[in-house]
Amino acid sequence: MNTFKSVNPATGEEFGPQFTNATQAEVAKIIEAAKAPVLSPADRATLLSNISAAIESDRSAIVDIAMQESGLPEARLNGELTRTVFQINTFAKLVSTGTHLDVKIDSADANYGMGPRPDIRKQNQPLGTVAIFAASNFPLAFSTAGGDSASALAAGCAVVLKAHPSHPGTTRAVFASIQKGIAASGLPKEIFTLVEGNDPQITHWVATHPKITAIGFTGSGPVGKILMDLAAKREVPIPVFAEMGSINPVFVTSSAIIERSEVLAKGVVDSALLGSGQFCTKPGLIILPSSHADSFLAEVEKYLAALSVGPLLNKGIADRYSAAITELAKKNSVKVFTGINSGKGISVTPTFFIADWKTVSSTPELLEEHFGPTSVLAIADETDFEAIARSLEGQLTATIQGTDSDSPKELLSILAQRAGRVIWNGFPTGVSVTAAMQHGGQWPSSSSHTTSVGTDAIYRFMRPVSYQGVSQSNLPPALQDSNPWKVPQQIS
Repeated sequence: MNTFKSVNPATGEEFGPQFTNATQAEVAKIIEAAKAPVLSPADRATLLSNISAAIESDRSAIVDIAMQESGLPEARLNGELTRTVFQINTFAKLVSTGTHLDVKIDSADANYGMGPRPDIRKQNQPLGTVAIFAASNFPLAFSTAGGDSASALAAGCAVVLKAHPSHPGTTRAVFASIQKGIAASGLPKEIFTLVEGNDPQITHWVATHPKITAIGFTGSGPVGKILMDLAAKREVPIPVFAEMGSINPVFVTSSAIIERSEVLAKGVVDSALLGSGQFCTKPGLIILPSSHADSFLAEVEKYLAALSVGPLLNKGIADRYSAAITELAKKNSVKVFTGINSGKGISVTPTFFIADWKTVSSTPELLEEHFGPTSVLAIADETDFEAIARSLEGQLTATIQGTDSDSPKELLSILAQRAGRVIWNGFPTGVSVTAAMQHGGQWPSSSSHTTSVGTDAIYRFMRPVSYQGVSQSNLPPALQDSNPWKVPQQIS
């Protein structure tokens, strides 16, 4: 069908206006119109601040439609909107300083140690027009004005946003706020443009348009790999910065179980069920020491049995989840713990799988990410933890739950080779917007070693350019001796 409507996951029913799939000609027109003027750091910071202020001023309307389209509670969505505004403002503070340009000036030197050196000046410059594909599981924080869009705008790029069909009304509401912020800055609306539709072909049209210079994506591995394939086969290949999720292993030591078994068991379950298990950082694999597994599993089974989760984000996710757990439950030597199906809207049953590591390691399906309220608890000898860690593929996160009596240095070292973020006595769900955050890991959790969260996310959408022997009047402002933008310059 050429049109579609929003679906309320809490009821499973359609509502609201009809949305129309963009045609290939319309997609091309939208992309061709996209443009990003060169702005000083101060003016770009003002643009970002105006966008965040406009989104904040429209908070009530945005959260209201997001609740209807996602089935997520008001408190969660208000938290997401706060995060959205915060990360935009964080980038505004960064670009206002000009440090992201990373200006380096090597003045001409006839007596340079390797022979005469010409005048060479380097700065980071925006990639151009980038395509951002909105995520389904965070309709605000990783969607229209989420971290990918915010970092691309901060880098100086024009953004073409491919809306996620699970929350089209939310996307339009946030897009309208972004346009208000752009207008308040006196800038052209084409800095940020929108492509709508649930036709999978639209993804191909956006990713292969010759004006698109990079892609930002947060979502599933299969779609991320499609985007990477499309980008690689273009006449001019482009980078794809895809954060695709992982099983985020958690290693639990025997001393941790002895010290805090009940609290730890509840923490594991709560983390796996957070957001109905639809976080890319959900702990999907818990490795337990065989010496103390029984008592821990008893706590997990008792706690899980009384729990239900909210509706999943859309029917497609729910269908894939139900099909996966049905097949996993048929596996020999696999025990199943279940929670409660609420029976409301697009609902599913929380389901955990328990098996020894030999069974888990020989059953590939148990080591795959399954979006939804499920996790695998693998039982192994604690002396095998390091070997297990070495056998795992790339991860967004890896965690150790232990005590001061443990000696985790070698395990930590191995996990640091596998994951982008290594956690001690915490849980992977929850990704803070900070300068030191790394949200991205080894393949196949990510397509690159970059981060999609935190201030370093901006560098995905910039590239260094050197200017050699160029006159002052023809240099970009940041590289001029007069330094009109007053940015930091590293001069030698």
